[in-house]
Amino acid sequence: MSHASLTDLMNMMVARADAVRPQQAPDIPEERYWHMISLYIQIDPVLAQLYKQYCDTKDRLGQLLANVGANDPMTEIAWDMHDSLRSAIDTRLVELKDNKETNGKLAALKNEEALAQERAEREARKQQSAKSLDELIAFMMYVSFVMKNGLVFNDLRHDFAQAS
Repeated sequence: MSHASLTDLMNMMVARADAVRPQQAPDIPEERYWHMISLYIQIDPVLAQLYKQYCDTKDRLGQLLANVGANDPMTEIAWDMHDSLRSAIDTRLVELKDNKETNGKLAALKNEEALAQERAEREARKQQSAKSLDELIAFMMYVSFVMKNGLVFNDLRHDFAQAS
């Protein structure tokens, strides 16, 4: 009975993996691929940890691809880790989407964000309104000053035209 060495077994596994794995890396569109992942991350600490690991692994994979190339064993391990974490995130997102408690938290979070955005927009309009009022008052003070000093009315019309 012939026993293959550990190195031979590993080389055979790598050869099979190379035959199965596509040569070109697929595009990784996180936010487009994982809809609303930024909201789910705020709700679920497990998903947040998986996503952090995924991003770290993706960065490490990019560095390995740039520095040592796609055929390096460490790069292949990084690809495997990347794919595993991507699959884990997919699975966790499916679990969260099917969970009623998570859906309730997600609806509350969306509502809270919508209210915060509405408040911010209202505050921006309020500030713009106050700024416009301040500018109007300043202009009226300028007009009053000009009229007290007896400047020609045509010059004042020109100033009004420039202000508007």
